[in-house]
Amino acid sequence: MLPELKNTWTPAINILTWFMLVTSTLSVLTRLGTKLFIFRKLTIDDGFAAASMALCIGQSIAVSLATANGLGQHKFMLSESRLQNMMKAEYAATILFIASISCSKLSLIIFIRNLTPASLDRRVALALGAFIGIWAVVSIFTASFQCHLPQTWNYMGSTCFDRTAWWNYLGVTNILSEGGIIAQALLVIIRIQTNVSRKASLSSVFLIRIVVIIAIICQLANGSQTLSSSDPTFDTWKTAISTQMAQALSIVTACSPQFKPVLDNLRSSGMSLELSSSNGYGSKHKTYGASTFKASRRTHDRSETHELVTMPSEGINQTMVTSAREDDSESQSSRSNIIVETRTWTVTEVLRD
Repeated sequence: MLPELKNTWTPAINILTWFMLVTSTLSVLTRLGTKLFIFRKLTIDDGFAAASMALCIGQSIAVSLATANGLGQHKFMLSESRLQNMMKAEYAATILFIASISCSKLSLIIFIRNLTPASLDRRVALALGAFIGIWAVVSIFTASFQCHLPQTWNYMGSTCFDRTAWWNYLGVTNILSEGGIIAQALLVIIRIQTNVSRKASLSSVFLIRIVVIIAIICQLANGSQTLSSSDPTFDTWKTAISTQMAQALSIVTACSPQFKPVLDNLRSSGMSLELSSSNGYGSKHKTYGASTFKASRRTHDRSETHELVTMPSEGINQTMVTSAREDDSESQSSRSNIIVETRTWTVTEVLRD
């Protein structure tokens, strides 16, 4: 039994694949349950998270089929039919991995975009989303046709393009997009008008996504070595494990900012947690928070402001804060008995030289 285990990494790949799948699925279900419990509604970013989970399930099944046909074992131990089936499963797993991690990225970008009404931040989010969308399409297309037709999956017996260069492209651009997402989140949080400790707490939620970059670096390094191996079915175990970790960590870290403690912390910091209309980001939205802010200047220019929007540097700024509270403690069965109490405060700020 022991000598046989030394000749295979199949059990390790299988166990880690299913463990990561369970972890990712629980994270997405927790996120969706939290949103439904707090907001009674799901938004477009939740749709991308659910899509990422579904693609992750398909990718994990493909990896499991690859291990069933010899992934993690020495090449000389496998028949030609098992090699063909293994390469087909790997082929599908690669495409599903790219699609899954792209959806998790887009889910997080949309969530960050909805935290701020600042036009610059939203344009940056749009640019990042466009970059990831183009990256996903190009990567999936090139992965689909890496070898000559009709056997595009047969990297052992067919003529293929430079797969090492393609693998390096995939890893480097993947890391760049992750760095952009983290940078955008930190820029939004730094501008929140709150104390340093709360900023640090919120920043750590997004900085933890660095673990995804670490997993991608491991995937990139191991994949480059495996592509030049004379025994790829056995030596690819490191690449398979790092790929599963990168996928799972991407999904988990994309969901973690929407767990209840983090959402409560964001709302207490004055962030605008928007539930947008069906088109994703329209002008119609509902903001969940303690107050609604409206501001006007003496010059009669009226606009809607937010904590993250810089106030004018001169003149008089007037801010009206309105809150409403419903008291239904005395009501029995009719809404007519509910008392709605509205309070309004006006704060005037005079800036002097």
